[in-house]
Amino acid sequence: MKKLVYILLDLLTVVFMIGAYAVQYFTRKKLGMLRWVNYQNMQIQKNAVYGILKYITVVVTIIFIVMIIAGYKKKKAMMRKLDLVMIVIMSLLGIFYLGITVLKSIEVLPAYYFLMPLVGAAVLMQIIRNGIAVGTKKNEK
Repeated sequence: MKKLVYILLDLLTVVFMIGAYAVQYFTRKKLGMLRWVNYQNMQIQKNAVYGILKYITVVVTIIFIVMIIAGYKKKKAMMRKLDLVMIVIMSLLGIFYLGITVLKSIEVLPAYYFLMPLVGAAVLMQIIRNGIAVGTKKNEK
């Protein structure tokens, strides 16, 4: 059952990353998509909550990633090499998400408000996957 959940979460991560790439690709290549994204950006910027919300998600993401890495360090003897690889992937996705969220804006990435949730959801899937991997190791051995 746990392997099925791992596969599902990994597939969701890939789907969210493909979705983020597709949105960015079509925003650059199709003028109609760019116009629609610019209109949606204007609607989103009217609400000031998004500026605060993005920094809250950054802090929460950092906290969860650090907790999972600390849990991995405690249970390192029980963990497999695949778990280490997945934690490294989670960390790299987290750094990518934090970089997009903090360093980019709609001037650089017109689809910024659409990329943030998609990449954030991919990072969340990896946080859940690695949280399950680290959290269930105490029951196995």
